[in-house]
Amino acid sequence: MIIKRIGLFVLIGLVFFGCLSTGSGSVGNEPPLTLTIGDSRKLTLSGTPAGPVTWTSSDPEVVSVTDDGTVTALGFTSRGSDSFVSGPATGMATITATAEGRFSEAFTVITTTAGRVDMMNLPPLKDQFNQYFMMGNIFNPNDALSASGVNNERLIHHYNILTAENHMKPDQITRSQNSYDFSTADRMVNAAIASGFKVHGHTFLWHSQIPAWQAEIGGRRGTQGNFTWNASDVMDRAAALTAMRRYITDVAGHFRGRVYSWDVINEVFPDSVTVSSDWRTSMRTIGDSQAPNPWYVAIGADFVYYAFLAARQADPNAILYYNDYNTDQVGKATMIRNMVRDVNARYKQEFPNETRLLIEGIGIQEHHNISTWIANVRRSLDMFRPLGVIISVSELDILGQGWTDFSRIGSGSNRDSRSTVTNRGITEQARLYSEYMKLYIENADIIERVSLWGVTDDRSWRSAGLPLLFDHNDRAKPAYYGLISALN
Repeated sequence: MIIKRIGLFVLIGLVFFGCLSTGSGSVGNEPPLTLTIGDSRKLTLSGTPAGPVTWTSSDPEVVSVTDDGTVTALGFTSRGSDSFVSGPATGMATITATAEGRFSEAFTVITTTAGRVDMMNLPPLKDQFNQYFMMGNIFNPNDALSASGVNNERLIHHYNILTAENHMKPDQITRSQNSYDFSTADRMVNAAIASGFKVHGHTFLWHSQIPAWQAEIGGRRGTQGNFTWNASDVMDRAAALTAMRRYITDVAGHFRGRVYSWDVINEVFPDSVTVSSDWRTSMRTIGDSQAPNPWYVAIGADFVYYAFLAARQADPNAILYYNDYNTDQVGKATMIRNMVRDVNARYKQEFPNETRLLIEGIGIQEHHNISTWIANVRRSLDMFRPLGVIISVSELDILGQGWTDFSRIGSGSNRDSRSTVTNRGITEQARLYSEYMKLYIENADIIERVSLWGVTDDRSWRSAGLPLLFDHNDRAKPAYYGLISALN
């Protein structure tokens, strides 16, 4: 920090009391105070001014200052390299403290889009948001090398509920019908519980990441890269229903009492559904560009009711969710609302003495980008609220760019590892994280969980879009500060 002798006071020391993380003052020719955009510090005068102090910033759009001397990094003036990963953008402002019309002290603050504070030196997210909802994340086998506890300290520090990213999906649990391998999932679940986490199970039924025997129920034939889906090969409805019930019963029963909540069905609606569609005839079927849901193809729309009923009977205490992406799109949100409404009405009619809903929760994934309109997310929450269900933000990440830019860098194994995220995208991402969390807090009476889909950018399934709160060095990005700013 550059410190100058101005007016009446000679600065002999400077202490920064960090609002969000620790920091220290500096004197002489040491560097100025540098803050990641969104971060704050409280400045303290070295002497005792003769009267009230007025704090001002030479550029309030870059660094703001409050009446008590708290500075917050807000923006940048130098773009640096256009690509964030090649060079962060910076800004600078002079903060002056004036007493009785005379300058007493001046401080230089530099802002940056780069992360500077290690995530382990920040207050736990689970504590910061504990009055509103649980804070969750994903975990993998390397995070639970032993059933005695989770070995990833970053997860332990910040989160209190975990979702297995991949290892509780059907293709990891079963390779042949009525045969299971629970070894990895058991180790992960037991480790999470031993470390004090709740566990969210993901997922019983899906159209993706399923074993061959489940795909064949929906008429799939062929080898990898040469699949065909034929209506004539679809399994008999009664046999498919029996197979589905058996699978859910066996898996839910195995984890009974250990898994807090389950995604019973994942992503059953295609992107093409409209408000006027009938949910019963609008699910993924043969001809869908991604893949049909085999259970819908073989059983019909009733599979939703019977799947949730099997899960409820196998583990009565688990909270049961339907989970999907693009829930901000009105067509898909309408289909989800109508399905949940009708399935729960049927359950109430057939089991009039039951006090709980059958579909108790809706998981809104929130895999978004900086082009997403927060108003659309609000509209969907308003649409789901009358259902009386719990909402979980189940897979939150926000690309630091628009979807078009992200799509240009390829997909899957062809994805370009070079990021096209700009410094402007990084700050826009932070703004959106703030808006999302403010909206979730407004709806905290129905939201029980907010789960990030990954801890650091480099470990994200959408890593090229730098979608998370912490960078590859475990440092807090502007996105982190945007997220916690919703608490103010």
